[in-house]
Amino acid sequence: MIEVLFVRHGQPVSGVRNPELAPEGIADAEKLATWLRHEHIDAIVASPLARALQTAETIAAGLDREVDLVLEDLREWDDDISPEDYVALEDMGPDDPRLRAVIDGRFEDYVPALNLPKFRARARSAFEQIIDKYGSGRIVAVAHGGIINATIADVLEMPKTFWHNPAYTSVARLRRLDSGVTIVDCINDTAHLRGTVFA
Repeated sequence: MIEVLFVRHGQPVSGVRNPELAPEGIADAEKLATWLRHEHIDAIVASPLARALQTAETIAAGLDREVDLVLEDLREWDDDISPEDYVALEDMGPDDPRLRAVIDGRFEDYVPALNLPKFRARARSAFEQIIDKYGSGRIVAVAHGGIINATIADVLEMPKTFWHNPAYTSVARLRRLDSGVTIVDCINDTAHLRGTVFA
């Protein structure tokens, strides 16, 4: 059996292309690392985009290890649509149509220009590459909200590709059983951000 912990990156800075983490994002990634110290982690995999890779590196440092693999297919849609500066939801104006889409639960309207079948196929590919490479154990895969949405939607055979808004540094746990069946154990877990975590 293999368990993959899909982690959404921490909160990034806004207004730049391929942003790194904001101070809040680093702090939340450190909290997640502390929380994960109580689990045996066999590998840490990351998207190549700066916000995900920095999150993975922060988690890895907190676990006294390094990032094991940077996986291209874990990247978000940034390069699949016309390039623009990243703007975090927290920094969008109240009339921004992307923010309105999220508030209204119209998640697929957030990026209407994206080729959803192609994006979903890439998310599936990323998950299968992790399964094929490691085979068993517990793997942390730091990615993006869109990739996490698409991966879980594919596993659960959901018609919508984007169906929820994962919190920064949230964890979604998926298990591939030896039978080949994939189980979704939890979605959008933010326990590490609430209350005190004891080292």
